[in-house]
Amino acid sequence: MTFLAPWALAIGALAAAGMVLLHLVARQRPAAYVLPTTRFIPDQRTLVSRAAARPRDLRLLLLRVSLILAAAAAFARPVLTPSRGDIGRVVLLDRSRAVANAGEAVAAARARAADGAPVAIIAFDSVATLVGDAQWDSLAAVPLSGATGSLSAALVAARRASIALADRVDSVELVVVSPLGAREFDSATAMLRAQWPGAIAFERVALRADSAISWRLERTLAASDPLGPAMVAGRATGTTRITRLVRSAFSSADSTFARDGGTVVRWDTTSAARPLAEGLSVDGRVIVASLGRLPVADGGRVLARWADGSAAAREVRLGTGCLRQVGIAQPAAGDIALHPPFQAMVRVLLAPCGVIVPDVAADSSVAVHLAGATRSAAPATALRRDDDRSSPLARWLLAIAIALALAELIVRARPAADEP
Repeated sequence: MTFLAPWALAIGALAAAGMVLLHLVARQRPAAYVLPTTRFIPDQRTLVSRAAARPRDLRLLLLRVSLILAAAAAFARPVLTPSRGDIGRVVLLDRSRAVANAGEAVAAARARAADGAPVAIIAFDSVATLVGDAQWDSLAAVPLSGATGSLSAALVAARRASIALADRVDSVELVVVSPLGAREFDSATAMLRAQWPGAIAFERVALRADSAISWRLERTLAASDPLGPAMVAGRATGTTRITRLVRSAFSSADSTFARDGGTVVRWDTTSAARPLAEGLSVDGRVIVASLGRLPVADGGRVLARWADGSAAAREVRLGTGCLRQVGIAQPAAGDIALHPPFQAMVRVLLAPCGVIVPDVAADSSVAVHLAGATRSAAPATALRRDDDRSSPLARWLLAIAIALALAELIVRARPAADEP
């Protein structure tokens, strides 16, 4: 048994010692003498204090000391220390669209958990979900998510799951099964990695190939067009899907084109909107630049958002294709069109509906940095948070303390009732 707040025991021991000292100070009535003048003395009790060699009212003292110690033990929050194994394991399984083969990822994660050690499995894409170790087959059968993976969300979930696991083991190993796409890292990943007190093992699986892109613009953009550099950098070789870029309102011909399976994107990049420093998020990519806002009609799926959460681009399905409206205006001057992050956003917003623009693999040095210099698992003592652990024994000790308090009242009141 261990106590989560041992300082309460020290306070209770001092209070019990003080109670014993108080019982060594005997208080009694002085001897009575028959005198004629006693009728002039007020009718009230007189008590005299003196030191005693042994405590008086041992039964009452025992109740009071037991009451103090029971209450102190309850506030000390005792918990039973369970028997622990040597090592536990937290497995982060990537289920995002960056994974090429769901079965391969599940098999790699399952192999890591095959030794029978306690394991917590967390499936993650943009959010992380704790799943049971009996769901391997269902995880392999369920299709991968279309969302972008987030290692930051996975690390937060791993830290939470490790707290419960640390009560049963001496150390916890963290395993990440993922292709480690570049877009799965963000500015918080390094900070969250620093909070894990041990090494991280990586099982890299295949990244989704670039063959999913097979599309082109209906008309080639001129080099002077604000969107031209992005399409030159990301020109696709396939011609299966076609995207039509328009600068004004949709026409009936555009609607017909979309119903037949095409994608029509309305993007007026040369609007007179005043550019301001704006934060923009598109498909997991985030930039801050001087951009202008254009109104976007309500309805449909949101593809891009400004920093305040309002929609910067929306898409509406029409037949087998879609109509897309982009409300992002570029400034007349500047080199934002030459920045790779902005070019990647442009390609996402011009890609045909249903086409997923794949990720690229992160540099191997990133994985080495996240793995850490040490090769040891995280010690369980560094993961436990005693303040969050419940103490079932405290309830029973408080109940005992209340019962002792009632018994003390009864014992203390009984002599007073018998006294004439």
